[in-house]
Amino acid sequence: IQGLEDEFDPEVHTEYKAKEDAEAFYEAGQGRWGTDEKSMFRLLSTSPPNYLKMVNRAYTDKYDVTLFKAFEKEFRGDAEDAVLYALGMKLKPYETAAKLIKESCAGIGTNELLLTSCLIRYQAILPMVMTAHMELFGKSVQDRVRKETRSDFERVLVAICNNAMPEG
Repeated sequence: IQGLEDEFDPEVHTEYKAKEDAEAFYEAGQGRWGTDEKSMFRLLSTSPPNYLKMVNRAYTDKYDVTLFKAFEKEFRGDAEDAVLYALGMKLKPYETAAKLIKESCAGIGTNELLLTSCLIRYQAILPMVMTAHMELFGKSVQDRVRKETRSDFERVLVAICNNAMPEG
């Protein structure tokens, strides 16, 4: 993914432009044979979150599918994971980070690096991520950490969580 994210400017990022860019997303993906990844990545990476939400609404209104679903159809493997993560962090950052925490604990064994990275990387938004985690999965991040880790490592991660949002 390339380019710096533009700053939201209501004079530039209008509903009309959102409809144009929704069409551009469609033409770069579902509306053509093959996928123009470069155009899709450019639009995704440079669009500020508020504007991308407008584009997603316009896309959904016109094509009856969200950008998430459209991207799922266009990409596979690591590219799909990357583009859905980037889109998620712009449209639903708290839910996306909460899902990543859950993913770090899925399956056999815990991806301790990913779990630790999530808790450290998302410190600024961790209270909202923890709320989203509870709403999505019905359990606290602290409970997930306790189930997946042990010893000093567990105590450090739970302390990080409690610093963001105390239990109780």
